[in-house]
Amino acid sequence: MTLGKRVSAFYEEKCDLCGLCFNKCPVMKLPLNIAKEEVQNLIEGKESKHVLYKCDSCLSCNWYCPQGANPYNLVLEGWNRLYKKRGAPPLYCLVCPTEDKNIWQLLNVFLSKQEKKWISDWVNYVPQPNDEVLLIGNYTHLLPFIVGGTKLFKSFKPIDRIDQWEAGAYPYQLGYLDLVQKIAQRTKRDFDGWGVKTVMHTLDAVYHVFTEVHPKEMGVTHEQKFLNVHDWLLEKINKNEIKLPNKLDLTVTVHDNCYSKAGGGKFWDPPREILKKCGCEIIEMKHIRENSLCCGFGSGCSWKTNMQLPFDMIATASKKFKEAEATGAKALISYCGGCIYLLWAAKELMGSKIDLYHIIEVVRLSIGEKIPYPRAHMSRAWDLIAIITYGLVMTMFKKSFYIKRITYDKEMSKFKPRLFPLLRIIRLLFRVSLIRTIYKKMFPMLMKIIKK
Repeated sequence: MTLGKRVSAFYEEKCDLCGLCFNKCPVMKLPLNIAKEEVQNLIEGKESKHVLYKCDSCLSCNWYCPQGANPYNLVLEGWNRLYKKRGAPPLYCLVCPTEDKNIWQLLNVFLSKQEKKWISDWVNYVPQPNDEVLLIGNYTHLLPFIVGGTKLFKSFKPIDRIDQWEAGAYPYQLGYLDLVQKIAQRTKRDFDGWGVKTVMHTLDAVYHVFTEVHPKEMGVTHEQKFLNVHDWLLEKINKNEIKLPNKLDLTVTVHDNCYSKAGGGKFWDPPREILKKCGCEIIEMKHIRENSLCCGFGSGCSWKTNMQLPFDMIATASKKFKEAEATGAKALISYCGGCIYLLWAAKELMGSKIDLYHIIEVVRLSIGEKIPYPRAHMSRAWDLIAIITYGLVMTMFKKSFYIKRITYDKEMSKFKPRLFPLLRIIRLLFRVSLIRTIYKKMFPMLMKIIKK
């Protein structure tokens, strides 16, 4: 397959250098004169003093641009140039499926027997032409109990292709645009080879990338019909095809993920409508919808050093929890599988008392299914904290790298489990309450020391 030409979604001809995009940014809040200078520097490919090292990749800037120039994509182009120049930080190997010691390979050490069964079925199933496919996705894979065993998606065939990279959604958010173009080609080859006609994913982000980013920016057009999971759920609930006998009587606040801002506002209301139908009362946070703050993942995009990455991410997530707790709501709800794993890690590290659910878990409770809450989440959070700690130790003295492969080898060697004794020791230590307490007290202190 020949790749089409990659096209930037930043419209320079519309930009009047007003600087409002970075001036109104809820994270950077740059003075207007500096914001204007940053826009000019990014357009000219010059050194950025602020944006490329402080941006949380939250997409709000596109909403603040009065000309519709899409300044977020100007940031992505800047990060793409930086990646070509300096590579990716060593810790990013955790989120690269084709790199050794990635998070999915390491997680195999901790999966339960049931989780291994679910994942084995999802990974090994080869879709047939008449299948309606549910893509589990890289980050829902980390928490397979969210969808594993539910009857909600019984009409779909769940599959798990980690080296589809969530359609390139998170490399796109990192600004690795040339990599995303290759991933787009890979996904098209998969879908066309299977012959499937309908594809649904648990992330709005992936739906957006398949339907907008691939054809309009990457030169790759898919013939399949893509379903948005929240639109699909809401439609089934409204038609009474999904019955909700258990009204939860729960006060909640809603985390709008960064990618929800990419759809012109269409991603915000369906999750809220679903929650209301499940019996939830919504109390909104200070920053929602186009002003919503990042869960923490986006803070890793504007890295300066490898060491700062996890601390910046958890520091950003802690702001989200403070806003959520200030509402007085009983639970914080995320409708993004990419956010939920990081938020749970932050919740455990920061000691937040607010409950935290994925929206699919809320629907499952409302239809009468049992979920392993909160035990499974708490345990998995410490699995992931152990993995991130292990990754930081193992990459402390490594150099930046370039991603050379996007597809597993035939043996899937970068996914198959190994022993990883040091990782097991770290996780074993975290099973001791006193060590967890010490670690949780150390983390905020380190966050203050290691700043951007």
